[in-house]
Amino acid sequence: MLAGIQLHLQTYNDHTVPQLVDLAAQAADGGVDQIWITDNLENRDVFVVLAAIASKVPIRLGTGVMVQYFRSPIDAASSAASVGEMMNGRELSVAIARGNQRTPAKAASPKPITMLRETTQAMTTLLAGNSITIADFPQLASYFNLPPTASYMLDMIPPKNVRLYCGGNAPLSMAAGGEHSDGLLFGARFLSMAKAGKLPSLLSVFDNAAAAVGKGDTPKVAEIKLSVDLDHNKAREHFRARAGSRLAGLTQLGFTPEEITRLGIDIGDLHKLEASIATHGRGPEVAALTTDAMLDSMFVAGDPTYCRERLAEISALASEYGFQQLMFSELGPNPTESLRLLSETLIPSLAG
Repeated sequence: MLAGIQLHLQTYNDHTVPQLVDLAAQAADGGVDQIWITDNLENRDVFVVLAAIASKVPIRLGTGVMVQYFRSPIDAASSAASVGEMMNGRELSVAIARGNQRTPAKAASPKPITMLRETTQAMTTLLAGNSITIADFPQLASYFNLPPTASYMLDMIPPKNVRLYCGGNAPLSMAAGGEHSDGLLFGARFLSMAKAGKLPSLLSVFDNAAAAVGKGDTPKVAEIKLSVDLDHNKAREHFRARAGSRLAGLTQLGFTPEEITRLGIDIGDLHKLEASIATHGRGPEVAALTTDAMLDSMFVAGDPTYCRERLAEISALASEYGFQQLMFSELGPNPTESLRLLSETLIPSLAG
């Protein structure tokens, strides 16, 4: 099982680009196989950060995820190819999706499945060194105000090390991703989807779509929310409210009461949390209403011994479902210390 980390740029907003490069170097030295960078309009630019890391650190890189509404596929393909040229043949994995729940407040977000499909198709063609005609991509033409008669081709020989991953995890996104993408990045709900029993049917949508167009096994990466610290309670409390905020939408995501129970969550406790957020927003009450069971259904949080035991189980589960990499996100209350603990105590256990 490979180990990746996601540098969530909102979490690391107090880190300059050189400091992010230093974290990446620490991760590479500690045995991390790949570094993924998030994409948000008000944070540091994802491709600038990737280029800075690529210039200094010999490691695989990726976007986790590139938001399909933030840049045209011509701009995205050019940026990805430029970063790819700096990586000496190591893979640049560009995961594409609609983004998080805040995306619609920052950019109009129409027809997410069509945008995912057309973005992936256009970037695939451009990165293969071929031209696209915008008339073949009507949703992209409309959204980015591109003339339908225009054609585009990258004015370079694109490197062969850029692969496109599907970052959307709903059924229709998985179907489009299986058909058009090179791999799958399954986001922060991997653990809850797996424990609830919802994961196999979703993965079959992706795999069946891939098989229908003649693809064999495709790479799969699972995001694991991690908070590790020598102080067990500190690691758990640091992200308790964040876990609660994410879990409050389970019923809207189609989780049945039976599936919520499989997560170990008391349905009454979840309803209290959802009612509080509906009335008061995501204030200080969220942490108090987020039970240990809720936290554990979303995060691996605690001291190194506790986290190592949980990750052994999760690694086996991910392998059973055909995943080759766990991508650790958040890391902990002290990123540098948490990364050290990840490298010294957790990654070796993934190798067996």
